[in-house]
Amino acid sequence: MPALLRADLTQVLRNRGIVIWVMAFPIILATIFMFVFGDYSSGAGASAEVGLVEGPGAEALSEALDALAEGDDPLLTVRRYANEGDAEDAVLAGDVCAYVTVGDDGSPRMLVSPQDSGTVSQAVVQLVLDRYQQVAATLATVAERDPAALASPGAAEALAQALAGDDVLTERLSVLRAESGEFQRYYYAMLGFSSLMGAQVALLLVTSKRADGSEVGARRQVSATRPALQLASALLASWLVCLACQLVALAFIRFVVGVPLGGREGLAALACAACALVSCAIGAAVGALPGIPTPTKDTLLTIVTMGLSVPAGLFGTPSLELSDWLWSNLPLVQAVNPAAQVGEAFYRLTFYDSLEPFAASLASLVGISTALLCVAALFMRRQRYARL
Repeated sequence: MPALLRADLTQVLRNRGIVIWVMAFPIILATIFMFVFGDYSSGAGASAEVGLVEGPGAEALSEALDALAEGDDPLLTVRRYANEGDAEDAVLAGDVCAYVTVGDDGSPRMLVSPQDSGTVSQAVVQLVLDRYQQVAATLATVAERDPAALASPGAAEALAQALAGDDVLTERLSVLRAESGEFQRYYYAMLGFSSLMGAQVALLLVTSKRADGSEVGARRQVSATRPALQLASALLASWLVCLACQLVALAFIRFVVGVPLGGREGLAALACAACALVSCAIGAAVGALPGIPTPTKDTLLTIVTMGLSVPAGLFGTPSLELSDWLWSNLPLVQAVNPAAQVGEAFYRLTFYDSLEPFAASLASLVGISTALLCVAALFMRRQRYARL
């Protein structure tokens, strides 16, 4: 057994394709995510760029917007335009998220592009205008009912600041045990995708031991070493390689990217062990299929990997929406999807107080692995040449 294990590990590590796709690819993908999501997660670029059409009646609104455009982390960036035509061109070109103008009645109006509406920046501008109108209406009411209240110097400004300030004590509460980020699910889904990529390791080793895989495999099938022992060696070697790759990827996204694990890094390593097991089981099951050429098995495994990763939420917002819909309407489909279970395991580990949901995900991964390993063991038995 030690000699078989050493030979299998050597065979894997000498394969450049395995090293690139299984070891390096998760780190490359996480690095791409880090640069793509970095500005959003750090808060950079949160200032909403808004256009203001200058003209009669816009002085008060201009002062209010300028006050929100000051400071180290301004809420708004104000661009001024002489007329609505220039402001409309700027909106359509994407230079500003919206432009604001003051009507004849003194009320501000916000106009956005019909092709790009409902963004977060536009919502920020809308909230600012709503607050501005509330303050203006309150000042007008006070001036009408008690003109003397605003007669003293600075009274109107003090009242406006009091109305605009946040005089209500609020406390942000979270039902999760750790603060959730908008893009953390992509990293958890990436771990699920990378675990399925590790199935290439088991596919390589199991295929090399089958009689219909190569001449070497034919000699191995008729050797004195039992097929069950050869399969066990291949699975152990592939599990060790996949586990090492998963731990490296996990350490990278935890300490380099900064994705939290809720202080449960030890249990996260246990999750990596289950991820490596299911990846080996998938590769072994595909590799043990009889009567299929090795290139076809590679293609089949790639299709399976991509197909299972789509409902796991890796490929953008539509993929996340599909994942949420399946969890709500067809949970059994997600329960047997190893990529979805891997991402869900890390999510439950990080954000849930109870460890029962996390244990349920691990149990699902172990159950999937057991079923696939039984399939691999069934097809790895010695067979007559005519049936290969």
